[in-house]
Amino acid sequence: MKKMNTRRYFLMKSTIALAGMSVLPSCIKKGGVAASDRLNVAVVGVGGRGAFGIGALKDNNPLCNLVAFADVDDKRASEAYEEFPDIPRYLDFRTMLDELGKQIDAVVIATPDHTHHYIAKWCMNMGKHVYVEKPLAHSISEVRDLMSLEKKTGLACQMGNQGHSGAGMFLLNEWVKMGLLGDIEEVDTWTTHIGTSHPDTEYPKGEPVPDTLNWDLWVGPAKLRPYSSRYLPGAWRNWFDFGTGMLGDMVCHCLDSAYRVLDLDCPKKIEIESSETRILSFPESVKITFTFPCKKTGKDVIARWYHGPDYPVPRPKELEIFRGMGGVHGGTILYGSENHVMLESHAAKPYFFPISAQRNLMPKIKESLRKLPESIPPTHREIDHNIATKYHYNNWLLACKGEATCNSNFALSARLTEAILFANIALHLNCNLDIDPVNRTILGNETASKMINSTPREGWEI
Repeated sequence: MKKMNTRRYFLMKSTIALAGMSVLPSCIKKGGVAASDRLNVAVVGVGGRGAFGIGALKDNNPLCNLVAFADVDDKRASEAYEEFPDIPRYLDFRTMLDELGKQIDAVVIATPDHTHHYIAKWCMNMGKHVYVEKPLAHSISEVRDLMSLEKKTGLACQMGNQGHSGAGMFLLNEWVKMGLLGDIEEVDTWTTHIGTSHPDTEYPKGEPVPDTLNWDLWVGPAKLRPYSSRYLPGAWRNWFDFGTGMLGDMVCHCLDSAYRVLDLDCPKKIEIESSETRILSFPESVKITFTFPCKKTGKDVIARWYHGPDYPVPRPKELEIFRGMGGVHGGTILYGSENHVMLESHAAKPYFFPISAQRNLMPKIKESLRKLPESIPPTHREIDHNIATKYHYNNWLLACKGEATCNSNFALSARLTEAILFANIALHLNCNLDIDPVNRTILGNETASKMINSTPREGWEI
């Protein structure tokens, strides 16, 4: 039986099911890339999230060669080291750059949040293109510094919110431009993830440092605290010293779609509801309400963020009972004056609800599908981080070669991260914040204002 053309088959479907990219950009398919034209890429942080980047960049990608690894934890990095025994490995990325810098074109940074700025700035100062996992940095001053450095250097800089390169993001943007939603003044977004709960009265007691770990390098620019197994491998995310909680982890994936298509920037108000006040770590359940000025409409957009069992996202009354809420990682709802759209996390699988609205809009939906670039064909596949990540990486690699613009460059992703970090300041202090969105300053709260800036520990200044 003859296989149907993917695009024509997709247009015949009555529902939208979009999740990520399953093929390489068309410019790669046409003859490939000569080995001599490939970029030499190093990876800092090859265990955990770094493994996804390595999966997207390893030898089946015709755009690059993996040439060096750096990780402070030999145990965490062991799988990558075993898979690529011939690639040089380092504990300290700075030593790697000193020894192999002339051979390295670009660097992937997949380390804990508190080290993003330091590593990225070091690499950019050496003229290396960078791909930085989300969130972009740990403090607002760090975010602004990286955005400024991108502008100064002209390097290709991408944040790792891979849904930004997806077909779902493209389609939602088209639907907004076509006026299918009308005015959008409310957004609900949430995650199903629940962060590790920590007591906030004291830090963990010190333990012997494993032989495979360089704890001083892991802590990096943060305040040096005794090693504890309660920080690693992933629990660091929910300690204020090292992570940015569920906000830094998932808002970059879930709020990204509304933030982009509405061209939002700095919030003017942040309101906090939480299950409990935490001083050292993040509460298990929160509801955060952002008020964003919207340049497109001249009106405010209210965006609500939910996570944890105490603050479930409200189910829209128009949503049929047999339809789920978002996807396995969370979701987003854009409430328009004309129609409403729901997406999974990572801007995946956008659809109108109720079904009657989607049926009425099918001619317009098909029109938007025809506008999809050939490099991002639709797919019915569930979101797969390897597939979505690969396309996002390919966009970055092409940008490194001067053949594309980074979809989530720092000029864009820094603004989103900054909004998230304003919310984390409010969460840390358990208070609402008023913000001047033009000057990007906190109003009437000196303690919160001081938290915009961060100071690295001695010896870790750049």
